Amino acid sequence: MNVSLVERIESVLPQTQCRECGYEGCKPYAQALVQGEAEVNLCAPGGGEVVQDIAALLDRPALAPAKIQEKALAWIDEAVCIGCTACIRACPVDAIMGASKLMHTVIASECTGCGLCVAPCPVDCIYMQPVQADYLPLARELASNAEPRFAAASHAKARYEWHEERKARDAAERKAYLAEKEAAAKARMQQPAEQERQKAAFNPADLIAQAMARAQTQQERRIVPANRETFKEQQIREAKERASYRRALRDVKYGSEAEKAAAIEYLREYKAAQEAKMQQDKI
Repeated sequence: MNVSLVERIESVLPQTQCRECGYEGCKPYAQALVQGEAEVNLCAPGGGEVVQDIAALLDRPALAPAKIQEKALAWIDEAVCIGCTACIRACPVDAIMGASKLMHTVIASECTGCGLCVAPCPVDCIYMQPVQADYLPLARELASNAEPRFAAASHAKARYEWHEERKARDAAERKAYLAEKEAAAKARMQQPAEQERQKAAFNPADLIAQAMARAQTQQERRIVPANRETFKEQQIREAKERASYRRALRDVKYGSEAEKAAAIEYLREYKAAQEAKMQQDKI
């Protein structure tokens, strides 16, 4: 296929992507023309002007336009609109604003008059209103050509390309979302199996044996030594420790700087000793 010829033919088309020619857009129609699969007079919005340009590029005889599409802008009856977003998805240049279950409206300056939004509307609230204009869309900010006809086409093509990029981006994001959702569902399905495996590995007898061993150790430590003198010394030592602990707390709060420093050091050692003792009791 002659790519440069396709591009030249596409450049003379109005870029409304209306599909009145029977193809999915202006570029597919240009490709069909180069391949000899389409007539030169199928562009309804372009009319005789476009037919003459196509015929000259292909060196084929010009024909009368098969159909003329009058210039018109889409209009939405906002009182009837149910916010289904069907027209938003149909618009090839993103000229309709709105959101699901909210009112939609047409950006008149961006509308190319293709009419693709009319058929999908389930409540028939979209109408094509005739407009006095030689070329659509009315906006020309994105145009790369100063001549009105080609400025309109250039602007419309830029909007269409943005539309296609957005659709591709949305499709990729949705694909990633669905993949993440599927992975999460699989993970949830695997959780019961993992829980069953953990239950099978758990042996209540082991837990009971560990508890009994700890209780036995604690009971042995509570037994009074056979030598009562040793027991008495132990009681005195514990009483002194409690007294020293209370004195250290008092010095921290009311003592001199030296007493506070000594008390803090003692409390650190006391805490370490108690933690070591608690750790020993757990064994």
